[in-house]
Amino acid sequence: MKRRIFLRTLGTAVAAAPFALESWAQTPAADFPPHASQVPEIPCDAPPGTWTLVVLPDTQNMAKDFPEAYVRQTEWIVAHRELHDIRFVIHEGDITNNNTPDQWENARDAMRRLSAAGVPYALLPGNHDLGPGGKCADRTTFLNDYFSPRDYRHSSAAGFFAPGKMENSWHEVSTPAGDLLVLALEFGPRDAVLAWADGVVASHPNHWVIVATHAYLYADNTRYDLEKYDAAQRWNPRTYPLAKLGPGEVNDGEQIWRKLISKHRNIQFVLNGHVLNDGAGYLVSEGTHGQRVHQLLANYQAAVEPKRPYGGGGYLRLMQFLPDRRTVRVKTYSPWLDAWLTDPEQQFAISLEA
Repeated sequence: MKRRIFLRTLGTAVAAAPFALESWAQTPAADFPPHASQVPEIPCDAPPGTWTLVVLPDTQNMAKDFPEAYVRQTEWIVAHRELHDIRFVIHEGDITNNNTPDQWENARDAMRRLSAAGVPYALLPGNHDLGPGGKCADRTTFLNDYFSPRDYRHSSAAGFFAPGKMENSWHEVSTPAGDLLVLALEFGPRDAVLAWADGVVASHPNHWVIVATHAYLYADNTRYDLEKYDAAQRWNPRTYPLAKLGPGEVNDGEQIWRKLISKHRNIQFVLNGHVLNDGAGYLVSEGTHGQRVHQLLANYQAAVEPKRPYGGGGYLRLMQFLPDRRTVRVKTYSPWLDAWLTDPEQQFAISLEA
């Protein structure tokens, strides 16, 4: 794809992004990939009137070891907000690797660039964001120590399962395709959270809905379902120590589908990360009203060869909603490596029902 480079070097970046030098200092410049001191500019190749949703899956290893790559992701989003008409950013969880203050500091450093530029976003905790050491033994997290409801001030409106707590939230977003509701739900959401989410969707009947949670679709294009697949699907939320807290404390993908997703005719998408293997999946299912629901997995730190460097390569997912309101182009790009993934699982088009 054609590209050019912003005339924005590390030395001149400070005025536009006042935090730019803090993370860059952590890794020797000799270890950076080509163009690391510049934000690549990618012209929008979609028809006029297209708008973009950006998805950030599993930044855990970047938050731990390569914060520069994480910062580059959000710098790129800010720089391309108008060019690509970026309306919202969804983080799919595993923000950190070990739920430690230093990694949350790195995550906050990256995400506050969006807040400073007025770009609305939603966070949700993955299994690595929960419990001591990120071992997911309980639902304690430093998420609320480093982010607050004020970080969601750029959403048209926002609300929370628990007042002031960031683990579960909803967001209203204005788009050319109509009013959008984004639901960001915790890893293996509890029954109480799903009941709350059910009420939120029901109270927004005129919004189309995207649900994001950390673990839902598996790499074989099936939903997580412990009863049906058991050990054939690795990393099911119900196999984590969290499940020992009791019945209804953890739901896997099939349970989320039955208790929430399938019931609402206005839910169009479910997004998740979490899964390794090839880290990609796509499933279309029919809900109880005959509606088609598009379910997408993306995780760029996946176990593929050759290994993607820098904790996953700094890739992010672009979902381009075309002005025909029926076509969504899915693309995968790394502003850290200035590279695209173009295989069919990473670059494809979705056709929505009329």
